[in-house]
Amino acid sequence: MYYTNGDRTGKPKDATLLWKRTKPPPNLTRYNLTSFAITLNELTPGLQEKLPPTDSRLRPDQRHLENGEYDKANAEKQRLEKRQRMSRKLQEHGWNPIWFQQKDENGPFKYVGGYWEAREQRNWDGCPNIFGEFNEDLVQSADIS
Repeated sequence: MYYTNGDRTGKPKDATLLWKRTKPPPNLTRYNLTSFAITLNELTPGLQEKLPPTDSRLRPDQRHLENGEYDKANAEKQRLEKRQRMSRKLQEHGWNPIWFQQKDENGPFKYVGGYWEAREQRNWDGCPNIFGEFNEDLVQSADIS
């Protein structure tokens, strides 16, 4: 709990409760997450088909971890890390983001549009499936083991 004495003008008055921790959820997780934190990764009905394949809520390792499947979560995390190394190797020759453009080499990226239209149409063509399996031909061409 956090209390303060006074108001915005600095005049003293009775203490005011500013914040109070909510009670933990009934089925406390291993990591003692709050109810709010648990909902951050939740896939509500109708949401999944609107998400691009790059949305972190689709990470299979997180899903296993949330379900208490720690061995599966670890194996999936290892697979995803290997996949990320392969992706970096394949992108050494350049990568162009779909919805952003960089004017100067070291400058910021600017949104160029298209994301919300793709989401509405549920058309993720050109958007990589970063959690899926790699094509073996790509793996061999990148010379990654």
